[in-house]
Amino acid sequence: MWRVLAACWLALLVLDAWRIAAKHPPVTTRRPVVVGIVAVVALVGAYLGYGLLGRAAYDDGVAAQGRGDCATATGRFNAVTGPYELTLSSDVAAADRGLVECADFTGAAGSDGETAVERYVRFRRDHPDSPLGPIVHDRLIETYTTWARGLRDEGRLADAIKVYRDLLAEDESFAPEVADAYLRLAKAFTAETPVGVNGATTALEAIADDFGGTPSAEEVPAAFDALYAAATAPLAAGKPCQVVDVLAFFAGRTSDVAAKVAGDAKNRYPRAMLDCGLNQLRDGDGSAAVATLDRFVRTFPGHGDLPQAQSAQLAAQVAVGTGARVPVPAPLGAGGPITITFYNTVNSSITIKLAGSTAHQFTLPPCANCPESYAPGAGEAACDSPVGRPLFAVGLGEGTHHVLAEFEDSGKLVQQFDASPGGFDLYCLYVERER
Repeated sequence: MWRVLAACWLALLVLDAWRIAAKHPPVTTRRPVVVGIVAVVALVGAYLGYGLLGRAAYDDGVAAQGRGDCATATGRFNAVTGPYELTLSSDVAAADRGLVECADFTGAAGSDGETAVERYVRFRRDHPDSPLGPIVHDRLIETYTTWARGLRDEGRLADAIKVYRDLLAEDESFAPEVADAYLRLAKAFTAETPVGVNGATTALEAIADDFGGTPSAEEVPAAFDALYAAATAPLAAGKPCQVVDVLAFFAGRTSDVAAKVAGDAKNRYPRAMLDCGLNQLRDGDGSAAVATLDRFVRTFPGHGDLPQAQSAQLAAQVAVGTGARVPVPAPLGAGGPITITFYNTVNSSITIKLAGSTAHQFTLPPCANCPESYAPGAGEAACDSPVGRPLFAVGLGEGTHHVLAEFEDSGKLVQQFDASPGGFDLYCLYVERER
């Protein structure tokens, strides 16, 4: 705008000079006119030269910026905003922006790792049209690469992969290197004790899904086999409880690359869970056995080993209720040569869990013609005959059996007895209570 005002001012001077000349006789010498013309030409020339010098300084600064030479660019931009500021050109404001860009660029270039990345990313957001843009892009890739490789070489593979993922957004040519980091991570998880199944699987499936054309992808099937073998090794050592959750995890994999191990895990998973529950029962850990066998019954309701699981489940419940160490019984529904008949002599139902060589659970209904309880010391006399009382007969094998009987509103009976050929064949249940 100031240039328009200056032109108008000069035009007014010319008009004023013409007006004055028209009122006065012509001069006899041209010297004043020549001096005036020379002065005007000199003034205009000085202005043009001043402006051209300012423009040249700005162009030099932009060129230096484009080369990433912010030291030179800053000096030239300072000239534009300093000595050449009076040109009032748009270059002055542009030079100010250039100074800010160079300051931000220099700050980023003087940083390392995460700080440098944050500053370069912020630079691109704040200065999208800067001549430094291509250089910032290259520097950002270089910083990501150095940072990621440093983390990788320190063994911080998970952190390295996070940086590599950001690097891929800038340059996809690093895909093989990123896939290699994933493969290293999977192998590191495989070598852990216990095996890092989840982390290793996630890494291998990431290679198969995102880096299919890389050399690392060719190693994924073998790496999956090695992972599965390491994770299920306790099974061969007779420790099925250590692999139940591992097999459940592998059995649930749906990716193509995990199809082989998933199929094997589905076959081995039920038996491993059952063996775990049986081992817990043998070891006297009834509570753990109950939880494991309950899980088996819920998870595999149609499995061929369900009767064995239900029998052991019942035995584990008896073990918890009686505090006894109960052996693993035969599958549910199996009987034995020794018949024991249980009968109820009170007017309330009784639920009985019995475990030994076989396991049984049944409920004796109330005895309609019997009292709710007997006086202390009189209950045994009520067991004179089972005739007319609710009965339930079970076939048992020889040996010790544990009884857990739950009387309606009367608590529990915890007892054990030995079954043997020619021994007693009746088991009477009654309640004694002070009246």
